[in-house]
Amino acid sequence: MLQVQIMDEAVEWRRVVFPDIIAGDSTWSRYSLVWSGIQAVAIVALESVIFRLHTIESHNIQVAITAALVVLQPKKNIVGPGEKEVIQTARVLSVYHILFIIAQVFQLILLCDAMFNKNTIQIMAIVLFNCAMVAYAGVQVKQASDILVRTPGDSLPNAILNLFELSPNPTPYHASLPYEIAVVSLMVFFATGFAYIAYKLYKEFGWSIYKKIGADLAMRDMYKVYQIFIMILKFDIFFQLGFSAQFLSVVVLQRDARAGEDRLSEEDMRSILIVHLILSTGASIILPFLAWFGLKRESKLSMTCFIAGGFATLVYNITKLNQVFGEPTRFIGANKFLCFFLIMNLLLGMATIYLAWVCMKNFNNGLNAHIGKVAGTNIYPMESVSGPSASKRWSIE
Repeated sequence: MLQVQIMDEAVEWRRVVFPDIIAGDSTWSRYSLVWSGIQAVAIVALESVIFRLHTIESHNIQVAITAALVVLQPKKNIVGPGEKEVIQTARVLSVYHILFIIAQVFQLILLCDAMFNKNTIQIMAIVLFNCAMVAYAGVQVKQASDILVRTPGDSLPNAILNLFELSPNPTPYHASLPYEIAVVSLMVFFATGFAYIAYKLYKEFGWSIYKKIGADLAMRDMYKVYQIFIMILKFDIFFQLGFSAQFLSVVVLQRDARAGEDRLSEEDMRSILIVHLILSTGASIILPFLAWFGLKRESKLSMTCFIAGGFATLVYNITKLNQVFGEPTRFIGANKFLCFFLIMNLLLGMATIYLAWVCMKNFNNGLNAHIGKVAGTNIYPMESVSGPSASKRWSIE
């Protein structure tokens, strides 16, 4: 009796920690949630330490700049970046640490959603997203190392580094390097492990949700497009907000000057802020709501408004991409990542507009009724294809 009671308590504990509403009866689903949760906690903790050390480093650099400029004043032929460039390069890196932390939470939320809907398309997308974060972690090390680089001749970075050597701070320059290397190593480990878990999940319940749609292949294709559209829409939101955060920090909050011009006036800055916030809010909140409402009610008007807004967002992103290329000194320290996020926004935006059009074409063909049936059914993973009941597996592979 005692053994039975202990087993019952263990089962109950398992249900509390891993709710059936998300993981179902799938062992690998539970493993994926645990793995992704540990990844989020470990990387967020390390990245928080890096962010703190980088904040201290940026402060130390700003304090040292005044003395470094005094040392360089009598010298001629000064080369390398100036005061504004050094300060902006140091400050802007903080935004990327915050984005990296948000990305960890984002991948965990995406996984919970994928487990709930048994969406293997989204699981594969998370694998690719993890690989992108591995590259992001590597670039983070390079960017932090490039804040102050020694060059031949007299330069401001050289003078600052010399001051750090003469009067070492309690927190040495680039003290975050061991933690950055740890993040890269852990991200490789977690991304590899999740790729293996994703493969197991694919074998376990690959496309099993589509069996709820029925035997109609056309209906399955429509549902597949619907799922891909919803998934890409989530990445649209993340990359649009990521670009918005960088743009605001570099251009608005830091109030950097254009190359060869005076600083932007308060009126110009206010205008940039208002326009950007309106467009960013529209692209990140209003447009996804229009898409959700249009799909839910099969409203062609709502989807048409979404597509029109999508084209407007593409034009805005193209304008900003041209601005980044045309005024490189204005975006010092953020050029590469701004370009990356803008290009991702353009690619995802074009894919989203196309899929929205396809979804709108599929309206009034009965898909909504089948989606309701899927949402109202507790979907459990299929039997393993290697077992005796492999013939029971449904697939659209």
